[in-house]
Amino acid sequence: MKSLLVFAILLGLLGHVAADCYMHNPRGSNDRNTEENTNRNNANHLFDSQNNAKGGYCRGPAMYYYEGSLLTVEWTTQHGCGKNPKVWCNVVLQYMCTTNDEALTTRIRDGTGTDTIPDDPAQVIETDANSQPVYAMHESYDYYQECKKRERNMGLFIADRQSEGGLTPGRRDARFTRQDNNENRYGFECQEESEYYPYWAPTPWKDVAIFTQDTQFCGFYKSESENVKGRGYCVDSNNDGRTGNYAAGCTSNGDTWTEGKSHGIAPPDCIELTFNRDNHLGNAVGGYPNNYNWKIPSNEDCADTGSCSCVLRIRYNISTGDVGPNGNNPDSGFIDYTMNGNNSPVQNDEIASQDDLGHELALDTTQFGRTFQDRSHTFEIRKRPTALAGKIYNLNVRGKRGNIVQAYPAVEYDFIPEILTVYTGDYIHFQWTGCDKNPAGNAGEGTDQTDRSNIVQIECPDCNYPATNDWLAKNSKLFPNAELRKRAAYLDQEKQTPSVCYTYDQLVAANPNNQNQQEQDVHNCMKLNAAPQYFDLGAIKMNTTADFHYMSSRNNNFSNRSQKGLISVTNTLPIWGIVIVVIGAAVFVCASAVGVAAFYGKSHPHSAAARLVQRFG
Repeated sequence: MKSLLVFAILLGLLGHVAADCYMHNPRGSNDRNTEENTNRNNANHLFDSQNNAKGGYCRGPAMYYYEGSLLTVEWTTQHGCGKNPKVWCNVVLQYMCTTNDEALTTRIRDGTGTDTIPDDPAQVIETDANSQPVYAMHESYDYYQECKKRERNMGLFIADRQSEGGLTPGRRDARFTRQDNNENRYGFECQEESEYYPYWAPTPWKDVAIFTQDTQFCGFYKSESENVKGRGYCVDSNNDGRTGNYAAGCTSNGDTWTEGKSHGIAPPDCIELTFNRDNHLGNAVGGYPNNYNWKIPSNEDCADTGSCSCVLRIRYNISTGDVGPNGNNPDSGFIDYTMNGNNSPVQNDEIASQDDLGHELALDTTQFGRTFQDRSHTFEIRKRPTALAGKIYNLNVRGKRGNIVQAYPAVEYDFIPEILTVYTGDYIHFQWTGCDKNPAGNAGEGTDQTDRSNIVQIECPDCNYPATNDWLAKNSKLFPNAELRKRAAYLDQEKQTPSVCYTYDQLVAANPNNQNQQEQDVHNCMKLNAAPQYFDLGAIKMNTTADFHYMSSRNNNFSNRSQKGLISVTNTLPIWGIVIVVIGAAVFVCASAVGVAAFYGKSHPHSAAARLVQRFG
């Protein structure tokens, strides 16, 4: 049993909480697809989120990001994290990609429905009338089959759950954990892997970043990441349908232990997470949600062929000090199987006493060490065009249709990043996607159920009207020409043939005495009703130094909701820095000239250079 301890590294230090984790950019699904319900259809669709069924964003057309560009990943957590003294926690960001031409048993996709993919290779590849895969899939079919074979790690802490903690016949494989011991299936996710980090068997997930409240663990996280350290695995040589999870247990059963390769990429970032308030699914220090600037990787072969299908996941691992790291001794290491059963520091619905008074505690030991999760809809990684020489920043829209109550625990519309500072010569990739199946009746402008956003420049941050033509003529413009300004504002609606845009008089004539129908009319381009779900303005080079304020004319609805942003374009160096560089360069040139003159004068004693050196030397 002790030989398993090297694998018993808990993803979240253990504790009892109820919490949630939601990804807002890229748009997190929370197991949604395109259903119109307030609640998602199927909590077992792709992964075990443990989140409220109302969370998540319905899917729009896929986004793409250039290699090496910077993407703001944003999320909120319910029960606090970072330097909050009430909890132990960490947050793990990971991604994986496949190619679009891979077999449907391995290809990442969103699917067209919300049913859980069948555990049957013949059904996994099912397509609809349009030749689109019916079932969504992240982890592959084969990956789940290996999970079913692999013996459950018996060195892990399971509290007082001895009767169901892997000792029951038929519950000894990696699908069964203390947190979920009921053989629930969530797509092809492996339950044990989803709850522990770093995991001890090979996974397709590549680490992006680890956020921790205690940076002393950073060395461990970096060195143990599968990015840099391969995972051993057991090959079922005797075909008995079972494999061990460590070398000795594998070979003793007549199987073959194999050392796997690492992903062969850089170790993840390890960052101290800022303070997050508990019982508050919202912003962190500074009034902004948790976020991380992810540099889109340049190591995916599929980017070269334009065939990437990728997904990003976030795991929020929450704990308290009641059981960890090992009892109340923070120096004792990770808690393990030696603290199970009667030795467990926590018991289910335990009765505790103080001052001879009994207190029946609301404790569920399946939740001691809780992992919450969200994943993005699929996106592409594309090869960076050689013409884009500067940094590329992704500017997107996050949020969904509805007021704060209807959207919660998602958020209302906003640009992300809301405040973006770049240097002259950098590029901003303006791109956003939306859904046409938000719950009917959710508050918003334009055609019901639809997400649409645009960009128009405004004169000041507290302005709510587009900048006038006279103002634009006298001030710096966000977009360098009228064509780009029109595209950002009207999303190419007016370019459709035949024309779909009505004048105001035509809208009134088509919807007499009914302003609501006028605003909902598909021909109302002023409300962006004829715009596509997805819009890509492209990567625009920032050449003008200025602060540019802008808004979405459709959704900025003072004082119900604000959808505004600021792009600040600055020189690479401030003016004083440029002056110093110029002076320094001049001094260097002069010094170089003197040096050359001195050298020449020494080798040509009768020259003018020699006389100057003799005079001033």
